[in-house]
Amino acid sequence: HYGIGLYVPFGLISDYEKGFGGRYKGQYSKVEVVTLQPTLSYRINDRVSVGFGPTLNKIKGKLVSKLNNSAALGNGDTEVDIKGDDTALGFNAGVLVDITEQLAWGLTYHSKVDYTLQGRTRITGGNGPIFGQFNGDYDAQLDFTTPEMLDSSLTYKLDNQWTLYGGATWTRWSRLQEIVVENDGTPSILGLTPIAEVSEQLQWQDTWSYAIGASYQLNPQWVLRTGFALDASPAANDNRTVRIPVGNRKVFSLGAGWSPTADMTIDVAYTYLRESEASINQHSTE
Repeated sequence: HYGIGLYVPFGLISDYEKGFGGRYKGQYSKVEVVTLQPTLSYRINDRVSVGFGPTLNKIKGKLVSKLNNSAALGNGDTEVDIKGDDTALGFNAGVLVDITEQLAWGLTYHSKVDYTLQGRTRITGGNGPIFGQFNGDYDAQLDFTTPEMLDSSLTYKLDNQWTLYGGATWTRWSRLQEIVVENDGTPSILGLTPIAEVSEQLQWQDTWSYAIGASYQLNPQWVLRTGFALDASPAANDNRTVRIPVGNRKVFSLGAGWSPTADMTIDVAYTYLRESEASINQHSTE
């Protein structure tokens, strides 16, 4: 079998009001990855199938934060606006084993993807003897790696109508320890280049998520589906940031599949995501 998919494996937006007290840690953040993946699978025998697909991944991001001009004999806020994008390759691979006529086990590996985002850092609103020299556009570079994932799942066909599902996913979020943006051509002040490198600590940790689900074959053309998942936060209370204030999540899904012919299925789904309240303990450095 072969196929092609277009999907978004990673995405984030955090957007705070203009007078937000934590704006010196992060005012606005947007990161999105769009993946195009052709896939080829092969059935080795009656029990085992394997699949592989390279991924072409496009990432783009924008990070905005403020600097307090009064900390350097000025007034108001300086805005630091960083934008960049890149395209990189990865891959997914998997195996599906029919353990019995009713029970199947699957394992999927999603590779890490290494990016070098190229873009610019724009600084505006700086005033005073120090921050007033920062205003302008600078070439920017950010090395960033999205994590690998390992997904294991079981499918049990209870009868001709009901099918049950269960799975667990491990994600190597510990790859995200910090964000470091390197800027070229920044001004030198007393022999120092204070904005040549902009860094933010993340200190994320690996996570496990768990999911269960069921489907009901209403008739030969229609199947109904539902599922529930628990997804742990990669950020602990001690290192959660304003930039990415992620907490533990509960996910509930409903879906349906329609097969107008034996060779085609159209699937639709709705997902509701509930994120727990989470504490952010960052000192306000202006």
